[in-house]
Amino acid sequence: MKKLLFLACCALLAYGLFRPEPPPDLFNESDKFLHLIAFGGLSLVTRFAFPGTPGWLLWPLLFIQAPLSEWLQHLLQPTREFSTMDVLANFCGIALALLFWVCQDLLRKRLFSTA
Repeated sequence: MKKLLFLACCALLAYGLFRPEPPPDLFNESDKFLHLIAFGGLSLVTRFAFPGTPGWLLWPLLFIQAPLSEWLQHLLQPTREFSTMDVLANFCGIALALLFWVCQDLLRKRLFSTA
């Protein structure tokens, strides 16, 4: 079930990134917010779906994916522009997911070590 959720997130991200037209502007810089949410969500789902993968391998791969996906978007859809701000939003989403994961892991260990 975890892997299915991961595949669904990948499919949604691919749809959003590689469609010919950008998403509509819901508010000023809503595109950046969508990048942040998409990459943060994908990162959390990836960590959840692959718990046996060491963090030293998983998180750098996610951070490499951030600029690579933006570059591929422009390569595969010439109507879409490469944006360093989108890459930064991708990085921020992954960093927030990493921070969340580390905090919940520390909290979980602390709660279970005192019990």
